[in-house]
Amino acid sequence: MIALLWLLNFGISVFNSVAVGFGWVESKAAGGWARLMAWAGATMAACGFTWCYLVVLAYLAGPSGFHTLPPKYVSAMFSLGWLTIIVPVLGSGLAITLDSWAYFWRRRTFGSGAVAAYNTFAQGYNIYEAVREMPSAWDTVKEVLFPSKKSSSSSSSDDSDASGKLIMIAILLAVLAVASGILTAAAIISTVSGRVAATRRLERELSR
Repeated sequence: MIALLWLLNFGISVFNSVAVGFGWVESKAAGGWARLMAWAGATMAACGFTWCYLVVLAYLAGPSGFHTLPPKYVSAMFSLGWLTIIVPVLGSGLAITLDSWAYFWRRRTFGSGAVAAYNTFAQGYNIYEAVREMPSAWDTVKEVLFPSKKSSSSSSSDDSDASGKLIMIAILLAVLAVASGILTAAAIISTVSGRVAATRRLERELSR
């Protein structure tokens, strides 16, 4: 089930990146709402890739992979990455939802209505998940990254050093997932927009 969800999320992120790439040049020229929607799509794509990379890194770093991190540090790493992307996901999702409803209001077609309904459902579900999961995710991060003074004073210096190394690894893995998600979306958007711009330049030259 997780594998299917991973593939679906990765595929949607690729689709979003390609779609943004096709309209990237036009949105840059138009500015305003069109540019905002391009950035919203790019943000959603980057966050989707980030989630996929978090899953892979959590598996590889945990007991099922290379045993780099104990389970609680894996949970902290994943929660830290998730907390990093959830606010951009909600903000971008709200902009995309509003745009889809505006498009449906102008066109009044079944297809535009279906897209608006799906975006509304997805945004509502994301808000519900954020409200439900954010407190526990923050508690997981806080327990590992910001241990209480009582627990830290009772542990030996060797244990503290080992814990510090594990914390650094967890943070670095979360940062790696976020950076990889951003770079993947940026690479796809840049490639697609570059090809679109080159194709249109060629078309203009041929039409002369």
